[in-house]
Order: sequence, then structure tokens, then C-alpha cells
Amino acid sequence: MGITACVAVRFRLTRLRRPSTLGGPMGSPHAPLVLAIDLGTSGVRVALIDPAGRSLGSAMRPVALRLGADGAAEQDPDEIWRAFGEALGAAVGAAPGAAARVTTLLCGSQYSSLVPVDARGHPVGPLVLYLDQRGGPPSRALTRRCPQLWKLWLERHGMPSGGGGADSLAHLLWFQSERPEIHARAHAYVEPMDYLTARLTGRVTANVCTVFPLLLTDNRRGSAGGWCDELIDAAGVDRARLPELVAPDAVVGELLAEQARAFGLPAGIRVLSAINDTGALTFGTASHLGDRLGVSIGTTLVPTTLVDGMRSDLPHFLLTQPAPIPERHVLMAEGGLAGKALDFVLTQLIYARDALGDHRREDGFARLDAAVDATPPGADGVLFLPWLTGVWSPAGDARARGAFLNLGLETTRSHLLRGVLEGVAFQLRWMLPHVEALTGRRHDELVFGAGGARSDAWAQILADVCDRPVRQLAEPQLTNCRGAAWLAFHRQGLVDLAAADALLVERRRYEPRPAWRGLYDDLAGRFVSAHERLRPLFPGRQSGADDE
Repeated sequence: MGITACVAVRFRLTRLRRPSTLGGPMGSPHAPLVLAIDLGTSGVRVALIDPAGRSLGSAMRPVALRLGADGAAEQDPDEIWRAFGEALGAAVGAAPGAAARVTTLLCGSQYSSLVPVDARGHPVGPLVLYLDQRGGPPSRALTRRCPQLWKLWLERHGMPSGGGGADSLAHLLWFQSERPEIHARAHAYVEPMDYLTARLTGRVTANVCTVFPLLLTDNRRGSAGGWCDELIDAAGVDRARLPELVAPDAVVGELLAEQARAFGLPAGIRVLSAINDTGALTFGTASHLGDRLGVSIGTTLVPTTLVDGMRSDLPHFLLTQPAPIPERHVLMAEGGLAGKALDFVLTQLIYARDALGDHRREDGFARLDAAVDATPPGADGVLFLPWLTGVWSPAGDARARGAFLNLGLETTRSHLLRGVLEGVAFQLRWMLPHVEALTGRRHDELVFGAGGARSDAWAQILADVCDRPVRQLAEPQLTNCRGAAWLAFHRQGLVDLAAADALLVERRRYEPRPAWRGLYDDLAGRFVSAHERLRPLFPGRQSGADDE
């Protein structure tokens, strides 16, 4: 036994005080506001949210993605900070007087992405994204050197390293081995949501939910877990460069006075410990309740819900991570690229600017629904495989690549667009039986949020392909901001998460259309079959060869 036992962070969770109604003070023009931040791969969104979930002002600013031939996928943390300031200024400017009502701030973001920071939270290197593959070699070397890590990961943490470089431990190992000059300057390595929290407070922290992708925590007790000495020692990570862990419901500090002045916010705003975007999506779709499944189509496809206890289905790349509320875990099920796949087709194929000319449109999405609705279901047999960076769940195939199948002389651009939307829906359908096996229940409806839910056509396609009702949320781009805000209000006793379904505002409910069930059953089977049949042709494989 030789190595010290896993360390738990002990904390007191805020007692829930159930509001007597969902009206009254919640809808008051004097109700407190949460400043909710949603940092995604494409940009940063800021919203001022009241307890009823209404946005008094919101704005989004883009952030550039830098891809390299060596597998690099980076963003500039200083650019993120500038984009955040611009988005915040626009959100506050859209709601004169509302800034004075902000009492609390909560940051959320994508994860499995790492930023090296100094002791005040300022970056000393790039943000390495979950798409980055450069940590693959040191990650695989680690598991060869320490095979006992697999048993520890499965027993204590719940997720082993896949060896492809996508997890934050792989990013940290890459910094240690390949960027020693950055590693020497780093006070700590943090996820993007904890980076923003640190810059806002001057205190570098994280919680057991946000550091999950570092693979160095004991998660058997959910949000009551903490750093695991055995995992840290076996991984060979510099313990001094891990952030301070606080409780998920902790107040990290007050917004720095200079930040409050710069952003036009009142003094004394409490900054809560951060949340990752899957957790925010869970509460923003109220998928922590009943048998529904929250579905986000943003950069990637993410279904989410809560379960009791740590679970995993590693053959299908499904597992759970600690939820920021006691004794629950969040489903972790990444389906791969989704909205980014649509963006790729629109900007690189349909409205491209290249040697053939400049075909760009100011809003490439403006005619999407009209084009899709004018094309018959099934896109006349055109199948799109959205695996531009590999298949994640349920196949876990990093070498897979995207394709359009069954093109003919009659194929139009509208067929391609409908094929993209249907392809993402087929990916979700492929995942659903494995998700339901893990959660132990059928999910009778899908609550559709994030940017993709702005498309009515996509909502109907999800209902038809997955053969279950879809609840399309109003202002779906604010889903994660609302989820973060409701969690923050819950911690203040102003929102009962058990009653969160009453706070959801739907744009529309879509029922599956029986007339298309047989068609989509057939196409869904072809979609799954395409992966197996095309595997020998994907890059890095020899025709007819088995996988390593």
C-alpha cells in the first residue's frame, strides 16, 4: 500500500431553501442578477440573468482558433480576456441600470483544455484545447511506464487516459516535457473557466468538478472528493503546480476592485467557484429531473443528465463526472463535432472564399432552414458522416474522418445541408441506447439547447431520427448561461433546482412524424454500418488491417 491514501476536500454545501413560488421576487424588477459567463471554443458569451431565467442583457464575442500541422489546437488567453471584456461591456450597455443589481458571478467553459497561469491568474502560455493532440506521446509513454494507473483511474477517478492527447493530464505532460520554459513560469495549470475566475479574483483555484480532465482526483464521493496522492505520484506531475481545490459551492472571492471599475460593475460582487459547460447544460435544460435528456449542439454534440454514483461504459466512451451538487454525477457523453461540422460545410464548401472566388455571405446560416425544409427527409439518400476529428462516443475512433456518401448528379447544396443536420442526428441516435444502458432509464424526451437549437429544421430532424419528442428552448444560445445562473441562485436559496422545469421557456415542441420512421430506421442503420465498412480507409490504417 505504501502510497498515501486519496485526499478529500471537506466542505459544507449550502442548504437549499425552497422558494414559496416561482413568481414574486423572482420576477421583480429589483431581483438580484447573476453575471453568467459561457466560454466556448468559438467565443465567450456573457449574460445578466435573473432568478426566473430572463436575460436583461447578453452579448457574445468570437475567439480565434489556431490549428497546427503538428496536432496543435490553441487559443490566446489574453484574446479570451479581451473578448470577455467586450462582451461584458455590450451586455451591460444593453441593460442600463441592470449592472447595479449584479450580486454574483459564475464562470463556465469547455474543458479538457489547459492554461498555465501565474499566481494572480495571468497566463504564461497558450490555452491548449481538447482538440490538441500533442500530448498523445507523453500520455502513452506514461501508461506504458505505469500500467497500474489504469486500475487506479478506473477505481478512483472513473476515466482513464485514452492516450490521444485530448485530456488535460496529457496537456500538462506536454507542457512539462516540451515547453519547460513555460512550465518553469507556471504557478498552476487550470481549465478555462478557472482561468477567468482567477483573473477576476486574483486567486487561483479549482474544484473537483472543473479539474476532472486532469485525471488526478478521487471522484467516488462525487463533489466531496479531492486530489488523489496515489494518482499524482504515479503520473509524475509536479504537485506544486496544481491549483488550490475549493468546494464547488465556494465563494472564491470578491470581484477585484479594479475589474469592477473597468467593467462598470458594483463593488462586492461574489465570484463563485466555476462550472464546466456540461454541468451548466444539465441545469439549463433541467435534465437533472425525470427521464429527459438535455442535448446541446454547439461546437460538439453533447447529451447530458444526472445519475447516482460513479459509472462508466468505456467500450462506448461513456462515463460520469462529479456534479456540483451533492451525491450526483453528470453524464459525460461527447458525440464529436456537430455545429462545427455544419460551420465547416457552410464556410469551406458552400460559401467558401478560395482560388475559385469569394462566395462568402454575411450570415451563412440565414437560409439554412429554408434550404433544408425544401429538401425531402433523407436528403435523397445523401449521408453525411460528421467525424471531421474522429468518432467520439460510442465508437471512440480518433482516426475516423468525415464524408458525404451517395452523391449523384441530382445532388444539390440543399441535399448537403440536410445531410449534415441528419448526420448529427444519426450520431445522437447511435449514442442513445448506450446512454440509456448507462443511466438505467429511457429518456422520453430531448430538451434541445445551445446554438444549434436556433434551427427549427434541426429540432424536427432530431425528433424524427431519434423517434421521441424534442423541446426546443427559447433563446437556446443562453442555455448554459441560464444553467450557471440557476445553480448560483440555488446556492443563495433563491431557486429550487427541483422545480427548474417550470423555469424553462420553450420555443416549440416537436413530435416525431411516423411517416418517416421507416426511412430513418434504414438510414440510421446505414450510418452505423458506414463506420465499420470505412474503417480500413481512414488515415493511419492499412486496408484490411485490424486496429492496434
